[in-house]
Amino acid sequence: MPTDESTGNGTKTEVPSPIVFQCGNCRQIVADSTTWIRGTPELNTFTLQIVPSETITAAESLSTSADSFDLGSTYTQFSCSNCSQVLGMIYHTTPRHLDEIRDNYTFYTSSLKNYQIGSDASAQDPPPTDADFAILKPLPDALAQRMAIMETLIMAMHDDIERLNEEVATLRSGGSKRK
Repeated sequence: MPTDESTGNGTKTEVPSPIVFQCGNCRQIVADSTTWIRGTPELNTFTLQIVPSETITAAESLSTSADSFDLGSTYTQFSCSNCSQVLGMIYHTTPRHLDEIRDNYTFYTSSLKNYQIGSDASAQDPPPTDADFAILKPLPDALAQRMAIMETLIMAMHDDIERLNEEVATLRSGGSKRK
């Protein structure tokens, strides 16, 4: 649950609780948001300053991006130390607009699961805002697609249950006629 923190001028700002990030494949905890640098919606990524070294394994090969937003950037990918799923990259060179994420841990949002914990840790830097965490929330189209899939599954299960109820009723009525 978020708590209020004094800004020094008598007003209070809401500080979001830290978020824990897990490998999307094996659910190993790999990091938390206490060292949040920024989200980069154009890349569907977010960047953290510090990650526990035992939770990830960095690749040794250097790659160069051909994507327009980070074109020409060089990076090494890193993966989950438990299951080897690729989780993100460490940029070694970047265009100026990405200088802030260079030499830090940039995670692919699609490779992780996350949850927000209920207590806050005090931080010296300004805490991330809800807008910073927006990259972690699914897009409305993705939610609508998931809801449509769930609706289809529920309707199919409902039809199966109705059919089974009818079969049970038939068996019961047939069974009582035999007596």
